[in-house]
Amino acid sequence: MSRAWVTASAPGVVVRSEDNLVALDLDGDGHEQTGWVVVYFHLADKDLIPAGRRVELDEPLGHPSCEGGRATGKHVHVARKYNGEWLAADGPLPFILSGWVAQAEARNYYGNLVKGDQIVSSNPSGSRTSIIVR
Repeated sequence: MSRAWVTASAPGVVVRSEDNLVALDLDGDGHEQTGWVVVYFHLADKDLIPAGRRVELDEPLGHPSCEGGRATGKHVHVARKYNGEWLAADGPLPFILSGWVAQAEARNYYGNLVKGDQIVSSNPSGSRTSIIVR
């Protein structure tokens, strides 16, 4: 487990917090099947925020970890759903977090985050060049 914190990318209500993931309901109705939901994967069990909590932007949710998968390094995956349907990060409506725009590659787990002239490429070997802190 990392000492760093994964923080909320938007205000909302934690509708699910179990099995190394947190689902954050952005419309606040308490339902993961309606509106926008941001899901964070591979969070450590220790210090994981409980379901039912309302959070504001940048509030801590949990710590990056290797838990919930077969990885050799601490990390977090972030995904989104709309009305219960998963949306591709680089689909018709781009996934933009703090100005970083996701660009997928053909292979799973490969792609870039782009912000202006900065490009950060995913790196399964855990290179420090693939770390973004906002």
